[in-house]
Amino acid sequence: MKALIDCRADASLLSALKSHGFEPITIPPADYLQAGIASHTDMLIFIGFDRLFCHTSYYEKNKSLIDSLAACSQLTLTISDEPVGAKYPSDVLFNACLIGNWLICNEKTVSTLILDAAIEKKYEIINVPQGYTKCSICTVSDNAIITADHPIATACKALGINVLEISEGYVALPPYSHGFIGGASGTCGDMVYFCGSLSTHPDAGRIVDFCRAYGKTAISLTDTALIDVGTIFFI
Repeated sequence: MKALIDCRADASLLSALKSHGFEPITIPPADYLQAGIASHTDMLIFIGFDRLFCHTSYYEKNKSLIDSLAACSQLTLTISDEPVGAKYPSDVLFNACLIGNWLICNEKTVSTLILDAAIEKKYEIINVPQGYTKCSICTVSDNAIITADHPIATACKALGINVLEISEGYVALPPYSHGFIGGASGTCGDMVYFCGSLSTHPDAGRIVDFCRAYGKTAISLTDTALIDVGTIFFI
């Protein structure tokens, strides 16, 4: 099993992933994104509907890597030539969250290719104001999420998704004021992995208990502060 993660991830984080049996694959940056998030996986690719989506400019510079990721996970590669850029909302083309039979996204900012695929596969679209949707959501199970984003929490609860709403902040993302819990986590099997130590978050106990309620174990990968690395994608 491969763990896709920001190429700037600390060596201790990569070592922890290896100790849990994963092969870390470090994701290189895109030159069209701001430096702080340029190599965040959730900004660069979207995996869902048996496809791997990415932008043509990123694909052209990282063809070998993207081709190998698509091949090893038997995903169809879908390349977008939609406008991208460093400023919001041009930077969040692939930032959307799949959970169960729902696609959570901002319909105005997400790639139309992703929206079309969701409609084709008969997924229900949950439209939210937050363009950094995947960053903001830690997926726990097919019907449970953790987020500090109140509008996301409200929209998901209205459709029967179980939500643990936590305090905003307490996740590092230099040079910004803070990052997001989704970007500081990744779920694989019965484990929810956190990039850093949950003990540094005021809602640590609630997070552990919420994960446990859905048959998941919350794992702190290191003993440092939680850090947003753009989500860990497992394939």
